[in-house]
Amino acid sequence: MKFADMPYSRPDFEAQYARMKDLLKQMEEAQSQEAFIDALLTLDRESGSLQTQATLAHIRYTINTQDPFYSAENDVMDENLPRFQEIPAEVARITLASPYQEAVSQRYGAHMLEKMEVAMKAFSPEIVEDLVEESKLNSEYQKLIASAQIEFEGETRNLSGLLPFMQSTDRDMRQSAFSAHWGWMARHSEALDSIFDKLVRVRHGIGKKLGYDSFIPVAYARMGRTDWNMEDARAYRKQIVESVVPLTQKLYRQQAQRIGIPEMKAYDLPLEYLSGNPLPQGEEPYLVDRAREMYKALSPETDEFFSVMTGQGLMDLTTKPGKAAGGYMTFIPDYKVPFIFSNFNGTSGDVDVLTHEAGHAFQGYLQRDVFPSMLKDYTMEVAEIHSMSMEFFAHPWMEGFFGPDTEKYYHSHVADGLKFLPYGASVDAFQEWVYLNPEATPKERNLKYREIEKVYLPHLDYSGFPYLEGGARWQKQLHIYGLPFYYLDYTLSQVCAYQYFIWNQKDPKAAWQSYLTACRRAGRVPFTALLKECGLNNPFVPGTIAQITPRLEAYMEGLDQSKIH
Repeated sequence: MKFADMPYSRPDFEAQYARMKDLLKQMEEAQSQEAFIDALLTLDRESGSLQTQATLAHIRYTINTQDPFYSAENDVMDENLPRFQEIPAEVARITLASPYQEAVSQRYGAHMLEKMEVAMKAFSPEIVEDLVEESKLNSEYQKLIASAQIEFEGETRNLSGLLPFMQSTDRDMRQSAFSAHWGWMARHSEALDSIFDKLVRVRHGIGKKLGYDSFIPVAYARMGRTDWNMEDARAYRKQIVESVVPLTQKLYRQQAQRIGIPEMKAYDLPLEYLSGNPLPQGEEPYLVDRAREMYKALSPETDEFFSVMTGQGLMDLTTKPGKAAGGYMTFIPDYKVPFIFSNFNGTSGDVDVLTHEAGHAFQGYLQRDVFPSMLKDYTMEVAEIHSMSMEFFAHPWMEGFFGPDTEKYYHSHVADGLKFLPYGASVDAFQEWVYLNPEATPKERNLKYREIEKVYLPHLDYSGFPYLEGGARWQKQLHIYGLPFYYLDYTLSQVCAYQYFIWNQKDPKAAWQSYLTACRRAGRVPFTALLKECGLNNPFVPGTIAQITPRLEAYMEGLDQSKIH
């Protein structure tokens, strides 16, 4: 079925909740292993049905946040879905206390029980109202960002629509677009602070109600982390400061030489090359055609997958007024298909969507028949391996997307990933401080973020932009509002993706088979165990990053420098 034809019907929340509670009771009172597992599986199907309708509403709302019907439905979901978080927590409680616990472990693996133990740490019925408020605040942030209507160069544009101008070779244009972009953010800073104040307050309250000193243990439990903790995160961030920051500062100095601006300001940074950043050779139809060719050549699995994505209209790619910011992949359980959402704007990021989000979607497609769904619940640092690694497996086909800019794209792609690592770590360090200091004022938070920026991103010069100099750049990062503590996962996955990049240059067949293992085994074992199965080095182990960076630097230096200017 095409996405446009998938029917949406608001769930009967009361009836569905009652059915789920009845199935929980059946699990609790089961007199046999078969009866217990049958109730568990039926409950999983019920959850999938509810999730299907919630996902359809979410996709259609984010495609057009100004659509009155789906905007209202999104509000209804925000109001009603949080109480359903009780269901998996109750499944976990009942299973872990059940005489059939061992039968579940033997059938589905010990890690499924580990995930249940973590799920119990993040929920209690007494926090349902807090979850409702948190969900509404997340939507409020998303609506505010999506509401941006900025008059620029004769057209009304949203924030994503300004990005191509921020990469202009004309410095005045860059500065003007940068000012328009961050000027809009600055004008809404008080509203953004207000939303975040409330989020911190409600999340800290959730942590206290669940018996913790702060929200951080709840955040880690929500992320499903079973094999690493805050101390591991701190040690890992230290590796980034020691092994990545010096290299990225060298890359920024090289960029300054290339574009002829010795002391780059923040608005100069988006322009990586004086001849212009690598640009895709066409718009959405052209790029999708190139992607179709690429996935056909890459493997039989990717060919089948992308044929489904295009044939069933499972992508909404180009930016437009009213569309929510960012990009994502989600899965529609009842139809067993993924969906890709993005904001194409004429930059190289358009191609990254067709590799990054398609990496997520490909993995979802490979596991479409895995049942019960909780078996394939995996953590985000695992999820982002699928997406970020696909970006690098796609390298051999980039000439079809970038033509004469291909060499620049190769350089930019590797360099940008390195530059991202300190930023991602800075976001994590900031969030850790925020939730350890929940009483901090907006000004104190901003000052702390600026202090952290100077450790991880010391090159940033915000002269002339008091909003940014004051430390408010973090307000643009959706994950800080809606997905707390997610961001470090991107960096962990980037380190793994770089390993696949290096491996693929030596032995493409072995690297691809390992990647398929990473996709198919996701959720069966925790992050560090999956890395071991796939033959990847653990980013938490000191020295892992230091082994990778010299090879990446050598790769960039080995490119045709005459085409990188």
